Amino acid sequence: MKITKILNNNVVLSKINGEERIVMGNGLAFGKKNGQQLERSKIEKVFRLTSEDQERMLTLLNEINQDVLLITEKIIKSANQLYESPVSETIYIALTDHINYAIERTRDGFDIKNPLLYEIRSLYPKEYEVAQNGLHEINHYFNVTLPKDEIGFIAMHIVNASLDENIANIYEITKITKSMLDIVRYHFNLAINEDELNYSRFMTHLKFFSQRLISHQSLNEVTDESLLEALKQKHAKSDACVDKIADFLLKHYHHQLSNDERVYLILHIARLLK
Repeated sequence: MKITKILNNNVVLSKINGEERIVMGNGLAFGKKNGQQLERSKIEKVFRLTSEDQERMLTLLNEINQDVLLITEKIIKSANQLYESPVSETIYIALTDHINYAIERTRDGFDIKNPLLYEIRSLYPKEYEVAQNGLHEINHYFNVTLPKDEIGFIAMHIVNASLDENIANIYEITKITKSMLDIVRYHFNLAINEDELNYSRFMTHLKFFSQRLISHQSLNEVTDESLLEALKQKHAKSDACVDKIADFLLKHYHHQLSNDERVYLILHIARLLK
């Protein structure tokens, strides 16, 4: 890999199989010139973005403190350890831009509150932890004190990239998920142990259910009516709670709960009650 253009000590342009890529690494281009070979041991990230996103990234790199990208890369590396496959590479643009702007805002004495901070911490604890560690790195490296609310914003960018949704949808998914969980809590006056496996399974189901809801997707109806009736009788308490969830979804989102969705909710809530 040869250097096509040096953007700064840490970022260069290089051609791979005839296609231009953005290549990043700490000190990657230090002491180098255009046309020279890159040291593979120093390469930390090769961006395989679409041509449009690559242009956006190049524009961003010309406008920001270049070290922000290195910190962003560390956060994303930690985030990728949470999932079976890497998060969408578009996060590099969105999160780098957000962190750079957050640093500027804080230095100007202007902070933005995150109204869903508690919900984000509750619903996405692993992403929240990665974001929290990232915030410490940012504060230390740039000698700033970003507010705690930024942990939530960074976590949402991670969730956004893992689900491949836009931020507005992620906030709506979070609100819907939290509302359904609250219905279960209050219906049973239940103190839920968030470390339990059944809670984790339930939350995963609610998140993907909420994602389908805002995307106007529904499960194929495959449930036999007799199976649903048997479950309703066996888990009558869970079914009564699902009725409340169904009323909430119909009232606020005009969504009619399908038999398949009802079956999954009954089963998850029954397991949670154990």
